[in-house]
Amino acid sequence: MKFFVLPMIVTLMGVFSFAVSGEEQPNGNRINAEVTKTLLGMDDYSWDALGDETVPLEQQYEDVLELLYHLVRVVPASFLKQGVSKRLPDFSVLVGDPVQFRGQAFELKGQVVFVREIPLNPVEQKRFRIPSIFRCRFCVEGQHVADILTAFVPAAWKQNEPINERSTVTGIYIKRLRSNESIADKLASNEPTSNKPTSHESTSDESVVKNLLFQESDFVPFFVALRFSWFPDTFLGNLGFDVGSFDQVPPLRITDLKKQQFDIVPSLRFLGRNEIIHRAFKFTVADREPFYGLLQAVSQIPSNRIRQEARRILEQEGQHKNSVIELFNNPQKTRGQPVLLQGIAKQVLPTLVEDKEVEILFGIKKYYQIYFYTDDSLGNPLVACVTTLPDGMPVGSSPDYAERITIAAIPYKLWVYESSEKLEGGSGYKPNYAPLLIGGSPTWHQEKKSLKHPTVNNETQNTKTTISFTIFFLLLLIWMIIRRFRSKKNISIQ
Repeated sequence: MKFFVLPMIVTLMGVFSFAVSGEEQPNGNRINAEVTKTLLGMDDYSWDALGDETVPLEQQYEDVLELLYHLVRVVPASFLKQGVSKRLPDFSVLVGDPVQFRGQAFELKGQVVFVREIPLNPVEQKRFRIPSIFRCRFCVEGQHVADILTAFVPAAWKQNEPINERSTVTGIYIKRLRSNESIADKLASNEPTSNKPTSHESTSDESVVKNLLFQESDFVPFFVALRFSWFPDTFLGNLGFDVGSFDQVPPLRITDLKKQQFDIVPSLRFLGRNEIIHRAFKFTVADREPFYGLLQAVSQIPSNRIRQEARRILEQEGQHKNSVIELFNNPQKTRGQPVLLQGIAKQVLPTLVEDKEVEILFGIKKYYQIYFYTDDSLGNPLVACVTTLPDGMPVGSSPDYAERITIAAIPYKLWVYESSEKLEGGSGYKPNYAPLLIGGSPTWHQEKKSLKHPTVNNETQNTKTTISFTIFFLLLLIWMIIRRFRSKKNISIQ
């Protein structure tokens, strides 16, 4: 692999300055051929050679992997978002005049219809810390096809067979491929012919996917991308949340801490045991996309939408209310499944987001952490994160703070925080585990004070007042008696 230190430093300075400032470049394109060439450490001659469509892509993987490496390890996600070209040109122009658009970043929306895994050799695995890369056929807006090479695909996607997964992807346009080199063409020999019997008749959706998968054209545009954003036809996917981002944070249980190996997605298997545990229970950079992405998605819908989904699930399961026991004991099963909980909030803490990446990517500057207890949490708190509170609901963490709430939220993971109880030997504080949920604004059940039913504080004050008046009148009575006695005594002496 090639490294050019000075150009890389210059590029990174530009990357981070754009990511923080949010200013536009004059031409509206932050990612262009010059930036991409610098990331690859290429001169003009090598860049032109990479765009030669007569050279098979497999012979150019080293250069493509270099770009993929920088997308994974170096380039901030905000730079990719801000560097996207504002308008995707017509595909006939993309493949008809590739020199004009090579090196630019584009956002593509559509469906992934095929995924093929490409294992890396041991040296590449160590460098990337991933076992494979993936070559995908992408259908853009149901009309055009592109081949995309990426470092990550959602673990739930099937491979080496037709699929239909709604996605978006930000890819850098590298070159155009001849149709006989496209991923679909290499798999066409495995597709059943019309003379071969099939186990079932294809549905209309399957037919559409297969037509897109094996769509013929003279050239196919080829992109390199970090990852796909996945929006399945589920409650979260339809909210616009990237469900595939969950793969970055393993939903481990407390009982998993004793294990030496974990059942996790393939892309995380190159992480050490301690790093996996850290991702699972702590709040790390890996939480940036799934946590803030879900917080953003939930904040843009009415709270009753989550509540309705939670009730639908309860009715489907024949339950009357959600139990928190599963939230504590089985975060993998409960993650992403809306719940409806009632309890007493004992702390409501405003939290400022100081990560500029989060502000650029998700537009979130502040949220609230609500520590609350339910009837069945056995004195253990749950933590819900929300972007807004009901009007007038106080924030705080004083000992007498207690507000009754109902909250519809989505379980995220089991989160560890330090308690006030010290460990044996005084070398730290005992960790506590709490389900971390993301929800909409809670319902605040504000208690109304009534004169007929005074609070404990009012009763205490009334008692103190009564005692004070009683003592006052007793002292006044004693003073009057003494004065009368002295007056009579003076008269008798005279």
